[in-house]
Amino acid sequence: MPDLKDLNSIYLIVAFVVPGLIATFVRAQFINGRIDKMTDTVLGYLVITLIYYGFSIPVISWILTFEQGLLKTALWWGLTIVGPACFGLLLGVAAQHGWLRWMAKKLGLRVVHGTPSSWDWQFANCYAARFVMVTLTDGSSIAGIFGTASFASTDPTERDIYIQEVLDVDANGIWNYRSEPSGILILAKEIRAVEFMKEL
Repeated sequence: MPDLKDLNSIYLIVAFVVPGLIATFVRAQFINGRIDKMTDTVLGYLVITLIYYGFSIPVISWILTFEQGLLKTALWWGLTIVGPACFGLLLGVAAQHGWLRWMAKKLGLRVVHGTPSSWDWQFANCYAARFVMVTLTDGSSIAGIFGTASFASTDPTERDIYIQEVLDVDANGIWNYRSEPSGILILAKEIRAVEFMKEL
């Protein structure tokens, strides 16, 4: 680990770790909203930074043409902070839409999925409101609508879910709206399965 008392080490960290950290953080907001501990992923940040710099070579060459001054310093900071945020945004959107997996498939490659769990993947891809049926650990079920006012936790230690409107299911399996709409919070320890029905 570099000595943070050394100014050159700080410059190296800013140049080769911070862009990857920023890009990873922004990308994570489109997948599960969390990133690993920095001590565990410094090498990953370095790799993402190097890939980012690879795409940024034309911009770097352009910045080098400027005389030393405030504008050149601002451009360097933009390259180190704003650029990685935009790169992370692109990576996040690409991950959500599966663009990189699509390209890999076209090339006959199989890549590991970037989303850590099926829970994160499913709820990240709920673009429209839909009917859901939650089976509880005691065998009972709760039917409802999972829409824009609903929420599913991305915390891996607490997979609770809030359903914005609970529906009643009669003996014939018909789903009925309640006269007074109400939502429900279901704790992770109570959930056995979540079944996704058709979109509204």
